[in-house]
Amino acid sequence: MANNASEEEVARIRALARKPDSVKTTTTVMYSLLSLNLTKDDICSEIVGWIDAGERVKPTTLHSIPGKIGNPAFEMKPLINQSLVYIKVTIETGVGGEEMLILSAHRDH
Repeated sequence: MANNASEEEVARIRALARKPDSVKTTTTVMYSLLSLNLTKDDICSEIVGWIDAGERVKPTTLHSIPGKIGNPAFEMKPLINQSLVYIKVTIETGVGGEEMLILSAHRDH
């Protein structure tokens, strides 16, 4: 697996993050965001800022989510409200076209 996501992958993630309506979250992520006092829109904004700052978007492969095993995903670790936050997203094709799913958004351990 490459050390950094391709320019095309990063551009797709950024474009989707700029349209929070095209971004979905898991129930677990919603609870994690509540504990951080953040919203999905906040995370999307942080993803755009992370990418605009030229920070690393790390490609990975999903290993434990039924129905998604082997699918590509992307990790980022921005500093939000003085906490390092681990974010994992995947890009999927939904009914309305391409959308981003936030799989994780929690304090980095």
